[in-house]
Amino acid sequence: MTLDVSKALKNPGQVYPFRATLALEPMEVLSDPVRFGDIGVEGEFFCTGENRISLRAEASATVTSRCCRCLEPVEVPARADIDALYAKQPDPEDPDLYCFEGNAVELEDAVRDALLLELPMQFFCKPDCKGLCPVCGVNLNKQTCTCQEGNVVTGPFSALKDYVLNNEEV
Repeated sequence: MTLDVSKALKNPGQVYPFRATLALEPMEVLSDPVRFGDIGVEGEFFCTGENRISLRAEASATVTSRCCRCLEPVEVPARADIDALYAKQPDPEDPDLYCFEGNAVELEDAVRDALLLELPMQFFCKPDCKGLCPVCGVNLNKQTCTCQEGNVVTGPFSALKDYVLNNEEV
C-alpha cells in the first residue's frame, strides 16, 4: 500500500490524516507460521522538512498462527502503534529510518515491523491447553490416552531411562 505524500512535501508542518487497508505475505516467526489478516491502518503524516515524512498511526489486524502446545490453529487480535520516519536518502546513523522515492511512501515495512513487535512469544488456543501426549501424539484437549497412566512412561527411551536410574556405575 502506497501513501501519496506530495501535498505534505509541498506544505511542511501541515498534518494529513489517512486511513488504509493492506495485506502482508504470510511469514514464519520463531519457527511458527504467522499470517496477518484484516489489517487496518489509521493515522496522520506530515513533512518535517528536508524531504522527511513523519508518520504516526495505529494498526490493527487479526493474527493467525498455531498453538504452541497442541498445534491447533489460533486466531488473536493484534494492535500496534506506529511511529515511523521516512527519508529520501538512507542515513547510516539512523537504522530505523525508512526510505521512499518520489511522492509515495510504502506502508508495508513499518506496519509489519510494528505488528511483529506486538506478537506474543507463544500462542495458546486457551490458557489451560493440555497439549499433545509426548508418547502417542494425541491432542489431550480432544481425547484422553492411557500412555501415561500411573506415571509410567513407555516411550522409546524408557529402557535407557531405567538403565540410568538403576545402574550405579553410570
